[in-house]
Amino acid sequence: MRRRRWRWLLGGVLVLLVTGCFAPQGPMFGDGSAVPEEASRVRMPVRPGPDGGWVVNSTEAGLLGQGRALVRLPGPGRRGWRLALPAEFAVTSPQPGTAHSAFVRGHRVVLVGGREGRRGPSAIAGLDPEQGRLAWRHELAPGSRVFLYEDGFARVLVADCRPGSCGLTGLDAWSGRRAWTCTERGPVRVLDGCRDDALAVERPSGDHRCGPYLVTPDRVATLDPETGRPSWLTGLRVPRGGIDRITQNGGHLTMATAPARGSCRVTVVAARIGKDDGDEEGDWQRTFVWDQPQAPREPRSGCRWDRALPLFAGYAMALPDAEGALVVPLYVGTLSHSRRLAPGEYLVGDGTMNPVIRAAGRPDRRLDRSAPPVRPAGLSAAARRVTAGFWQDGRRLVLLDHEGRPLWEGASDCRAFAGEGKGPGTAVTWCDGADLVTLRPVGAD
Repeated sequence: MRRRRWRWLLGGVLVLLVTGCFAPQGPMFGDGSAVPEEASRVRMPVRPGPDGGWVVNSTEAGLLGQGRALVRLPGPGRRGWRLALPAEFAVTSPQPGTAHSAFVRGHRVVLVGGREGRRGPSAIAGLDPEQGRLAWRHELAPGSRVFLYEDGFARVLVADCRPGSCGLTGLDAWSGRRAWTCTERGPVRVLDGCRDDALAVERPSGDHRCGPYLVTPDRVATLDPETGRPSWLTGLRVPRGGIDRITQNGGHLTMATAPARGSCRVTVVAARIGKDDGDEEGDWQRTFVWDQPQAPREPRSGCRWDRALPLFAGYAMALPDAEGALVVPLYVGTLSHSRRLAPGEYLVGDGTMNPVIRAAGRPDRRLDRSAPPVRPAGLSAAARRVTAGFWQDGRRLVLLDHEGRPLWEGASDCRAFAGEGKGPGTAVTWCDGADLVTLRPVGAD
């Protein structure tokens, strides 16, 4: 009898697993048949910036911000509000950490202010997302830099680095209270492994682990967000000439020097983190002449170099060698598995794990030769993918089926954007004149 009950129980569990795993999903954009239905239409709460997007755009928190206007759109369990920001905290810079920018991580928002006549950030302020007000403000010393810990810690780091020392302060991102303060002596700098000083200025992910690094001419340390204590990494081969950018990607810490004035030579070093016996990934170092075909010449060095351009795209890293970009696989991380592109070619990401090879006067193509075309037929080289099956080409919006035929077309006056998540019900929001319109997928009749 007991054995029979166990059989019935096991059978019930299997039924639940099967129905849970294989139950039919609802309609979703990109399934080849779902079409858009208007889910909401509201007056534009805040106009986008010159590029058609917003400096603050968090679909998770329902926030849109540009200039001195910051709004939270009403939603299920979410009260809407509108906040007129002080001029000091107007959001106009898309680069978090610079003056007039914002750090946004989930529902956590820290504004970075700027004042006329002053270079760099002047103060930081934390947002209360429920009440729609600035909850705290912290004045910054001239020359300070601001960092946000990305890995789940509600910490803001303020670094005031001088020639002989670096003052570090950790603040609670919700309350603005000081959690710790310390001073590191000597020629110490703080580099952001996520944004300004990263080799990958894409949205932080599990592969590109974020956090500030303490850097000296011969050492690198991570900084504990709870205590401020540095952990100096051992066994690193720090490149000569000083580290200019740093990123932890996969199992490697990758460091690069700045292009030398006149010669444009750089050194890139990749060092394994947490080395295990039998690990096939290896440390490597390469010195080459830096040349980014898509970049103008930087006045100080005379090199084609744009510090804001990412080297990581999808699953690969491209070293911009003048002889031809050298592509190193992210998960293997060894030069022995590298591949050289033709002169003038470089990699760009498009939101997928398969990056795109681009060159002036040539059509885009995938790094993986067996992958489908970059864009469906009939779209220009400027077309961008909003979400699965949904494309924006200038003002034109188009949803395509699996054969590349239009299921729906419209025109947007801003950069359309997708909602959170990738499952059924993922929405697309766009601008119809003075209205902000959200579309949801429904089954075609």
